[in-house]
Amino acid sequence: MLKKTTKVKKKDKRSLPSRITNDTVAEHREKVLAGGRKHKYPIQYSKHKLVWNTIFISIAGLVTVIVLLYLQLYVWKDTSDLAYRITKILPLPAGSVEGEFVRYSDYLLYNRGNMAVLKTQGQDQAGDKVAFQRQRAMNQAVQDAYVRKLARERGISVDDRKVDEEMDRQQKDAGLSKEAYRSAVKDMIGWSLDEARDGIRASLLRWEVSFAVDEAAANLVKEVETQLKAGKSLTDVAAALGERVQVMPETVVPKTNKDGGLTEVAIRTADGTISGVIKPLGGDGYYFVQPRSRDNGSITYSYLKIPLTTFKANFDKLINDKKVTYYVHLDQPAEQKSGE
Repeated sequence: MLKKTTKVKKKDKRSLPSRITNDTVAEHREKVLAGGRKHKYPIQYSKHKLVWNTIFISIAGLVTVIVLLYLQLYVWKDTSDLAYRITKILPLPAGSVEGEFVRYSDYLLYNRGNMAVLKTQGQDQAGDKVAFQRQRAMNQAVQDAYVRKLARERGISVDDRKVDEEMDRQQKDAGLSKEAYRSAVKDMIGWSLDEARDGIRASLLRWEVSFAVDEAAANLVKEVETQLKAGKSLTDVAAALGERVQVMPETVVPKTNKDGGLTEVAIRTADGTISGVIKPLGGDGYYFVQPRSRDNGSITYSYLKIPLTTFKANFDKLINDKKVTYYVHLDQPAEQKSGE
């Protein structure tokens, strides 16, 4: 029995791990690591294969998104707020005119405004009306692209100060606070205040370009000024120049009339005196005004107008000659007129 016990003790002693020393630490480390390797998952992706799988999945996902986006915008012609938000982030084109891309976001923004007006009239479900307004929004977006091209060529720009001044003027003319003005814009055309600023900027740029490209009208202004200096009346000048100018012998308006500045100039000008040339903000030509009489609430004046024709004529020609490339093909309503 004693021998057996001694035997077991000796066996147990031999099974104990040997002492770790500086000489044996490397051997023990390798034994520990080897034990861990036995429990490692046997099927492992190589790093190279994992990278390629990630690339393929990413490309497949990107292609899927691009296809869905193409279908949503260019096949289904989605005009929802989601489509507008996407095109605000991604500068996608709806067409091109003379090498200038037509912004898809511009088209959707104008369409939103047009549809808001239709909704207030209870006609937002009328197919012909909706188709007409969509085409009208597209034409506005095309016109903005054409304006940007001409403005860049002529070094014309509209700074933030001009936009702020025009927005403040509109707010003041409407007699609204800033918050009430914001609500009115949202209710009437469905635009935020930032979107309204974009619309005002585009309108001011179009106004600047329309005057800049119309050399015939600018030359006619000089001719009118020469005749006025010679003592001729507005009626005499109109008779001499014929259909190239328009004359209003007499009009009566309130002194608070908002017409881009004509009434304000008439108020500052003495009765019977012809003003210098006026470029009314947002107007469609050059004006000369001559106050006739006034009272406490109204003023009577005559005016001669030199209309701007070059920009509209050139733009209508682009439309009629099919020089605009459309990536979004809309149905043409029967009442749609070219260039409208």
